[in-house]
Amino acid sequence: RMEIDRVDRYEQPLTLLMFDIDDFKAFNDAYGHVEGDKVLLRLGQVLKRCLRDTDSAYRYGGEEFASIFYGYTREETIAAVEALRIRIEQTPYAINGQVFHITISAGIAEFDTTMNSVMDAIDHADQALYRAKREGRNRVIG
Repeated sequence: RMEIDRVDRYEQPLTLLMFDIDDFKAFNDAYGHVEGDKVLLRLGQVLKRCLRDTDSAYRYGGEEFASIFYGYTREETIAAVEALRIRIEQTPYAINGQVFHITISAGIAEFDTTMNSVMDAIDHADQALYRAKREGRNRVIG
């Protein structure tokens, strides 16, 4: 809500990102939740390095994350998230000497005055996330 108040006050765009790790349940089933938690921690570190000071990121639940981009248009957010997606895909993870990579699917929604609430923006971004999943995963949909 504070971010939306800032949008109203300064008339700057605000976009919401929702993303999750592709096939993470299969990863947890194969390697266990302890290793899964290590992947989530490493992903959080990558995310933190890729965001600006004005952006914020949150673990939304399980392997799903949300991030708020203040002052970025939808198109600028798509470009930033595409760079993040590639960075995550290129980051190596190792378990018992085996190196692997993860991918993410992401959905983006720009908050605008036609939305009735923060939940509308979350719903739009979440729908875009599920569209990315349906269209083959490892992609950004805005």
